[in-house]
Amino acid sequence: MFASECRKQKVLFAIADIVALALAFGFALTLHDPDGAILGHLEDTDPQTLAECSAIAAALWICVFRAFDLFSMRNGSRKEVIAIVKACSVAAGLMLLATFAFHIDISRVAVATFYALSIITELGMRGTLRRLIQHFYSSPRISIPLVIIGFNPTAHLLCDSIREELTQYEFLGFLDTDALGCDYRGYPVLGRPEQLSDIRRVHPCLEAAIAIPDAPLADQARMVALCEESRLRWWVVPWVYRSAPTGLRVDTVGLIPMVGRRGSNVEGLNYLVKRIFDVVCASLILIVAMPIIALAALAIFIFDGRPIFFRQQRIGAQGRRFEMLKLRTMKTSAADSVHRQYVQRWISNGHSANADGNGDKVFKLANDSRVTSVGRILRKFSLDELPQLFNVVRGDMSLIGPRPALPYEVEHYQDWHRRRLEGMPGITGLWQVSGRNQVSFDEMVRLDVQYLEDWSLTTDIRILFRTIPVLLRGEGL
Repeated sequence: MFASECRKQKVLFAIADIVALALAFGFALTLHDPDGAILGHLEDTDPQTLAECSAIAAALWICVFRAFDLFSMRNGSRKEVIAIVKACSVAAGLMLLATFAFHIDISRVAVATFYALSIITELGMRGTLRRLIQHFYSSPRISIPLVIIGFNPTAHLLCDSIREELTQYEFLGFLDTDALGCDYRGYPVLGRPEQLSDIRRVHPCLEAAIAIPDAPLADQARMVALCEESRLRWWVVPWVYRSAPTGLRVDTVGLIPMVGRRGSNVEGLNYLVKRIFDVVCASLILIVAMPIIALAALAIFIFDGRPIFFRQQRIGAQGRRFEMLKLRTMKTSAADSVHRQYVQRWISNGHSANADGNGDKVFKLANDSRVTSVGRILRKFSLDELPQLFNVVRGDMSLIGPRPALPYEVEHYQDWHRRRLEGMPGITGLWQVSGRNQVSFDEMVRLDVQYLEDWSLTTDIRILFRTIPVLLRGEGL
C-alpha cells in the first residue's frame, strides 16, 4: 500500500541530496575562486583520482544522511530541518578530519562555505522535490480515493499515518455501522460498509482499508467479501495486531504473506554496520583508555591486592553465555547471596527493590558493604567498566545494547522479559541515558526492547554521546 512508494521516494530524495551537494560544491568554488584557478587545478588532476575522491565524498555524505534517518523524513517538519543541519555539520567535520589525516591541500574557507551552502541547497532541493511529488500525487489520474472500514483507535491511527506521509491516497472518510454521524479530525463517517458500491460509483478508483482487528474473523471476512463484490482493491489490518501492540513485521516468502511481531532490527547488514561501528569505536577508545586502565589496576593492586580483574558469567545474545571482564571493585571474599536476593525482589516486585532517602527508585544495590574504597571511586565514574571494551572487540558485547544479564537473574524472567536477550548486551544503553537509576525492571526491559526494535546507527551515536556527560558527572553506569 505504502511501502513501495516510500522506497521509491527514498531513492528520489537520495538523488536530490547528491544533486544539492553538487550544487553547493559548485557554488562554493565559484564564490571562493571566481577566477577559476582551482577549477584549472582540478582539470590537471588525474581523472580517475578525481572520480574516486568525488565518489568517496558523496558516499560519506549519503552515509551520514542515512545515519540521521533523513531518507525516512519526507514531510518537511522541524525535525527534518534540524536533522539536515546536524548531518551536514557531521559530514563537513568528517571531511575536515580527512583533509588533516591524509594531508589533502584544500582551503578550509572553501569547506566552510561548502558546509553553509550545503544546508541551504539541501533544504531547497528537498522542499522543491516534496512539492513536485505532492503535485504529482494530486493529479486526478494518479490520486486514489480511500475509505477506512472501521471507526476505532486502529482506524484513527491509520488515518493519521496516511495524512502524515507523502502518498497518492486521497482520504475520504470512514465506514462504520455504529458510528454514523461521528467524525475524526474532520473526516466523517460516510455511512455503513454496505454502501461501498454507492461510493465506488462516484469514485471509480476507490480503495478500502479494513481496520477492525478486534472484530470476529467472520465479520472481517464479510468486509473483504463486500470489497470483492464492489470490485475494489482492499487492504486489511490483521487480527494479530491485537497481540502485538508494539507493531508487526510483514514479509513474503515467495507468494505467501507472513506476519509476525517485531523483533530485533540488528540483523543482516544492520548487524554488519553495528559490528564495524563497535570494533572501530571500541578500539579507538581502548587506545585512549589504556593509561587509565593501567592506573586503576595499579591502585587496585596497591590498596586491595590481587586479583585485579573480575570475571563473571553473563548471558549474551540469544542466551549464549560469555565471560565479562571488569576491574575488581569488591572484596575477594564477597559472596553474591545479597545481590541474588536483591535481583529477585527487583524483578518480582515489578519496580525497584530499593529506594534512596528521597524515595526515588534505585537500580544498583545501595550502600553495598562488599565494595572497596578504590572500587567506589571506580564505580562512580564507571572506570571499572572499561575492560568490557575487550569484550566488545572480541564480539561478546556491543558498545550500546541491553544490560548484560546474570544467569540467576534470567531464572526469574517472565516470557516477555526474554525479548531483551535478542541482541548483544552493551556497556551502555537506552535505559541508562533515559531513566538511568530511576527506572524499574519492567521499564528497563521495555526500553531495551524498544532499542532493539528501532535500532539505527544514529541511535547508537546519540546514546554514545549522551553517555559521555553522564560519566563526567560521576553518575556511573
